[in-house]
Amino acid sequence: MRRRALLAASVAATAVPASAVGSVQEVLLPGPTPYPTASPPLLLNGASSPRPLAFTVHAGAVERVLAGVAPDGRVVSVDVRHRLLLTGKGDYLIVIGAPVEGVQAGPESESQPGLRQGQILWSGFSPGRKLLVADAKLAAGPAAPFLPVRLRATRRGDRYALTLSNATRVSEAAFEGSAVAGELARLLDRTRAQSLAGERLESAYATIDGLVRKRPQPAQVAAPLQVEGMLRFPSPPSSARGGTLHGRTVSFSGVLGDASPLSLHVDVEGGGAPHLRLVVRPTRLVRALTPPGARTWAAAVARRPVPARTLLRTLIEARMQLVRSDQYQAFLANPDPQGANRTAYVYESAAAPAQKAAPASGHDSGGGALVPVLAVLGAVLGVGAAVVLWANS
Repeated sequence: MRRRALLAASVAATAVPASAVGSVQEVLLPGPTPYPTASPPLLLNGASSPRPLAFTVHAGAVERVLAGVAPDGRVVSVDVRHRLLLTGKGDYLIVIGAPVEGVQAGPESESQPGLRQGQILWSGFSPGRKLLVADAKLAAGPAAPFLPVRLRATRRGDRYALTLSNATRVSEAAFEGSAVAGELARLLDRTRAQSLAGERLESAYATIDGLVRKRPQPAQVAAPLQVEGMLRFPSPPSSARGGTLHGRTVSFSGVLGDASPLSLHVDVEGGGAPHLRLVVRPTRLVRALTPPGARTWAAAVARRPVPARTLLRTLIEARMQLVRSDQYQAFLANPDPQGANRTAYVYESAAAPAQKAAPASGHDSGGGALVPVLAVLGAVLGVGAAVVLWANS
């Protein structure tokens, strides 16, 4: 008997019935659709935003997330520039869930965004190509836990220590079973080629002979992150001040994950409070998918037997890491689930924000003149009967 089984994390907790022992199954591997994991993209009241695009309209997203950090590394502000490029002709009504406090049109935007509590709204018509750019200010408390890196800084005299930690790690249920080494090697080569090319994973199935079992221990999965940073000190350390009055700049870089440590420690000397600028990008897998002693996994398996169990574990965990990296390419949701996403996270020194006074009223604000629409439209779109629409441009 040959059957195709979709094995998601919610199903993996239950083993295949004993009657299925001896059957051959094609089990869906992770990617491109992720197993259920925590954000990103940021969620709206625990649920993802609807996809309100017509089938004739598609969207690609490019984001820049700017996190302001205090001297000790705490995130005190989060601002996002979210660029959506719509292609195809048709009407659109886009709802993006986020802990948004304010939004306005960004540079080159061809329309004005609207704002409701927890929502960025776009409405209009795409004539074939349309650029929507939103500059959104998010509440730091709800947004900061989903940023990819945690920072911790300490100061003792002229010694400044900064620790960067990969914060994307999650535990995921995974499966095991009897598989063929040759097929797994081909799947590893295919996954590696897509990773090195920077492509989103394509669907793939592994053939399991007999019982599909949940692994005793969940897989520990983290997105590989490329980090590049700079610390600029206003004055040299005290030991060097006799010869120069100039400050000092220290650069650092590395990968957090991809068979490398999930943290990076920077320990330097410098005078005064440093200014930090750190750029973090979700990246591909290189080391974790390098074949042992050969150019390809197929050649490695042909040269020296590798247990199928090891190959299956490597394949599943590598694809989970790539799925996790793909998630962090979209901090704010793209209304097109199949659309391409690219996000850079910038951490920069900032002063803690001043305490804000309570707003005078609870009315929503937007980027244009808001007018009510039929309540039935709100019911259809799942955003409530108080959906608002604004002048299209």
